[in-house]
Amino acid sequence: MHSLGIQAIITILSHLFFIWLSYNALQAVDWRKIYDKNNTKMLQLLVALISIALGYTVSSFFLSIINVSQNLTLLI
Repeated sequence: MHSLGIQAIITILSHLFFIWLSYNALQAVDWRKIYDKNNTKMLQLLVALISIALGYTVSSFFLSIINVSQNLTLLI
């Protein structure tokens, strides 16, 4: 039961870290070239939603790779 709680904390921290990382990476993109309108609130919301989707996907990928590599050690 204790290891399940630790795994949940690691999962949450991983998701938050990769969402933060993708948000910072997306700040470097000049969105004004893609999105011509002057509505900055919608542009900020778009960047936030893209960073959540991207960060969650990357985090899930890395957590899955770690889980699979741990399961591979059971074959030996």
